[in-house]
Parts: sequence; structure tokens; C-alpha cells
Amino acid sequence: MGKALHRVLATFGTAADGRLGLGFPLESQFYPRIVASLAGYSIKQIACGGAHTAVVTDDGTLFTFGLNHWGQLGHSRADKFVAAPIEVGLPDPVTAVAAGGHHTLAITAAGEVWSWGMAGEGQLGIGEPSAGEGRQVEPRLVGALAGAGVVSVAAGDHHSLALTSRGELFSWGRGDHGALGHGTVNGYAGVEMSPRQIRSLAPSSPGSGSCRMTSITAGPFSSGAVDSRGTAYVWGYGTGYQLGTGRPNNEAQPVQLDTLPGFVRCLSLGQLHSLAVLGDGRVVAVGMDEHGSLGGGTAALQQRVARRWTEVGSGPGGGLLPPCSLAVAGWKHSAAVSMDGRLFSWGWSGAAGAGFFTDYGGGQLGLGDDEDRWQPEQVVRLHTSRHRYYDLRASYIRARPWRVVGLAAGRNHSAALLETELDMRDLVD
Repeated sequence: MGKALHRVLATFGTAADGRLGLGFPLESQFYPRIVASLAGYSIKQIACGGAHTAVVTDDGTLFTFGLNHWGQLGHSRADKFVAAPIEVGLPDPVTAVAAGGHHTLAITAAGEVWSWGMAGEGQLGIGEPSAGEGRQVEPRLVGALAGAGVVSVAAGDHHSLALTSRGELFSWGRGDHGALGHGTVNGYAGVEMSPRQIRSLAPSSPGSGSCRMTSITAGPFSSGAVDSRGTAYVWGYGTGYQLGTGRPNNEAQPVQLDTLPGFVRCLSLGQLHSLAVLGDGRVVAVGMDEHGSLGGGTAALQQRVARRWTEVGSGPGGGLLPPCSLAVAGWKHSAAVSMDGRLFSWGWSGAAGAGFFTDYGGGQLGLGDDEDRWQPEQVVRLHTSRHRYYDLRASYIRARPWRVVGLAAGRNHSAALLETELDMRDLVD
């Protein structure tokens, strides 16, 4: 049996509550490690929530694992956490998934949106929750979006977004800090229990320039979208300059980011920082530089905040970051994928207590330890099992053994979608 090309999931960071999907024992991973139980599937998409992970395969199967206190896994009703992938039962194959702080959204091939998990603040879009629990442990159809043609979903800590094939954008959940983008009434942004269209970004609205939205993103308390011209819009929590508007303000309605130069290929929102990939592959960052999350090098220690978008790795002492196709902002850490499939990470590498099982070892940068990085650094090792790995620094590695094609970042963990020539025997210790 030789090596064959596989598209696999690798997870890294704290293993608390089973969010890495590697089973027992729950051990933090300081390098990416392949989730062996899913190696027989071709992985299509991944999403990291606050303390859980969701995975979609090419055939439309959805797996989830991790913390389940609010029912965010969509299975295992009585279990507080699940340490290995279990399939979520839905009536049709799944085409896309989003994982929020404590809830999950999925789109099926039938064009339906399903949701489950924490339900008390409208983030599921199913109207008033059932009396008592404030959670939905089994998937529920978001009936208000029936026939809307939803093609993408995004989830924050307490709010959700959906984008249709016509470029219409809907939001629902808790409106704190302006995360829903509907503006305020008497200075107050309330809760939307069902999806509501963001009118200012409708394809025919004056604010959109008759341009269609093509992608969406959600931070814990903020939201963003990019249109077909590569113009980005943001709204929500912004008091740390993290929205990139140049102002330390919350924004109750979408604001066009004239501050971003040129075409925006990708936009990602973290807790107090944001990342964008420009058309030429440059990665830029803005907001609070907690633990090095902006990637500006050690000189950033003296400033702590970037009020304007700054190129990652370009400052004094900054690490070299090649042109990239994708960048993601976690809670306090960052990662990017170069055009040729290499993985780079920077920022916070520790972990904070959040969950029922205590394993706060960190490692979400995948760089071999739980030390913070103030500039981008390449991830060079991939573990196939507890004791087997491929390391780019090894003399026997003559060609790059893996290529990153997808990436997600949660609170204390990360997940990468890899194409690799894998020998299945390497998955066993």
C-alpha cells in the first residue's frame, strides 16, 4: 500500500471538550494533526466555533464534535461534549456549514437552512425558543428562508447571517453593538428572532451601488460582506478600531471600507482585530494587537493598536509573508494560506478556560508550543498520529508533502483542510 492523494482534516490547539475530534485521551496539539477517523472521507469545508468544530464532506455528510452544552453539535442530546466526529442527521446532503459561539447553521442541497444550539437570543432564526431550555438540541428548519436560495451562512457569538444567490443579505439574533446591521431605534438595537433582510445592502439599494454581495463573514460581535467589485462593508463591534473604518466606534449599519486599498479577496473578523487579503495577495490587519495578532513584529509591542489597515509582516522586525489566498482571524490569533498552499500563523498561542473538561494547553498556531508569535511563522510539521509526522525540516522530505486548501479559526483551536499524499498506515501509532 503506497501513498495516495487525500483531502483531510487536521486540527490543533487546546483539546478541551473534544473540539479537536481526536478522541481520547484529550491532549492539546501543538502541531496540526490529522483526524484519522475522517481520513476515509474527502473533506469539503470546515468551521470552528467557540469550542466545537463542524466538517462537511464532498458527499454532503456533516460531522460535528466538541462542546455540546447548548446542543450545538446537533446530536448526542445527553452529552456535554463529544470527543470524536459524529454525523448530524439532516434530510438532504449538506453544502455549507457555519459554527458560532454556541450554535451551528447548515445549508442543504435542497436550498434549506437548518440551525441548532443556543436559542435564547434569536441566533437560530426559528422564532421564540421552546419554553425552558433556551437551546435546540436537534436541527430545526429556518422556515423564514424557505425559497430564498441561500448559498452562504456565517455565525457570530449570538447572531447569524445568510447570503442568497441574488446577493440579498439577511441577519438575525442579538443586535448588541450593531452586529445585525439594521440600525437602531431610540439608540437601541434589539433582538431579531427571525431572519431580516439588511436593506442598505440590497442589490438595488443606493448604498450597494447596484452591486451584488458575494461573500459574508462574522466575528463574535461584528459582521462583514464583500461585493462583486471587491468592496468590503463592515458593521457591529468596533471600539478597538477593529472594523477598519479608522474610528473606534460601533457601527449599527453597514459602512463601506474606503480605507482598504484595491480589490478585497477575503475578509475575516476576530474579537478585537480583523484581517483582509487584497487582490495582489497582500494580507492587511487592523485593530488591537493583542498577543501579536496583527503580525507586525515586536515593534508593535510599543503601540498595541493599528488604527489603519497595515500590511502583515511589513513593519520593522516583521516576518516575511508571501502572497496569500486566504486569511482567518480567531479570537486572538491569526493564520493565512499562501498562494502555493503553505500555512502561516501568528498571535496568541495560549488558551483560556472555557468548557467542562480542563485542558488549556493552547497550541492553536500549530508551531510546536504555546508561545505567542508577533510575526508570521510557517507551520512546518504535520502529525498523522500521536507519534508519526511529516516535517519540512527533515532531510528526507524532498517535496512539500501537504498543501493547505481551507482554514478555520475558533477561540482556542484551529482547523486546516489539507491535500496530502498520505499513506494510511501512517495514521496508526
